[in-house]
Amino acid sequence: IVLEKFIADPLHPGVNELFATVFNLIGLVGIPLACIIMPSAKGQRFSAPPFLIASAAVGYGAVGPYMMTRKPVTSVDVDELGWVTKNVLENKIFNWLMVIVAMSSLFTTGLLSALFEDFGATVSGYADIFSSTAIAGVSSVDFAILCATAASLIPEDLGRRGFTDKSKANAIAASTLLLPMIGATIYCALRPPLPENE
Repeated sequence: IVLEKFIADPLHPGVNELFATVFNLIGLVGIPLACIIMPSAKGQRFSAPPFLIASAAVGYGAVGPYMMTRKPVTSVDVDELGWVTKNVLENKIFNWLMVIVAMSSLFTTGLLSALFEDFGATVSGYADIFSSTAIAGVSSVDFAILCATAASLIPEDLGRRGFTDKSKANAIAASTLLLPMIGATIYCALRPPLPENE
């Protein structure tokens, strides 16, 4: 029944606003994940795009096999980045548009107003739907894993960009989890550019 409500009206499905936000963001979390993964995708065992695209529908079940075989990359040749990575995923205008899209979900689902009106009821309503509906539980856990995956890759991504303070890199990565998925988009918009080849 919950899934049918989302199919009928994805932005206003008539379910708990916190879950509606999580459910809408889970399909977008692959975008900041792509921004973080794609600069280091060359030379990996598998091609990253099919896994990242499939994550919009399948979540971590699609990205997991790629992550299990992925090797860390400490430096990249900017000239060897693919066109989409170089011109879209590394583009600050695109990154800020993703921040706006992610932040807009807080308004379109009614989450912010629900939290302000009755924080306790919104959170307890989410707990109820999480414990009573399989799709809510699975989607929420999957969303958390995808956000944690993005955060775990941030210190490596910062290292490729010449950021050498590992404790600050770890703190930046952890801070993105304060606003799941939205934090990852903000990171992508604010991160330093990849160093140009000398």
